Amino acid sequence: MQPSVHHDHPCAHDDHIHLHTSTEQHRAIRRAAALIGWTVPEYVLSAALDRAERDLYEHAALHDAPDEAAALSPDPYVAIAQALG
Repeated sequence: MQPSVHHDHPCAHDDHIHLHTSTEQHRAIRRAAALIGWTVPEYVLSAALDRAERDLYEHAALHDAPDEAAALSPDPYVAIAQALG
């Protein structure tokens, strides 16, 4: 079974992901994050984890791995809550 993408804290490791965005993309992300009271890194991490959880869940379901699929939550709100602690 693969390790979970869930961590106790979103910055639990020293790994970094660097993204290049256009001014318009950054503005949209910043405004959306501000609407819900999150920082840009929190917002981006939440969105990335949401997508990762869905893709991993779908992959496990398609490849008949019920144990792996059951271990991953398809609910994006659960993934967000677990990612942000």
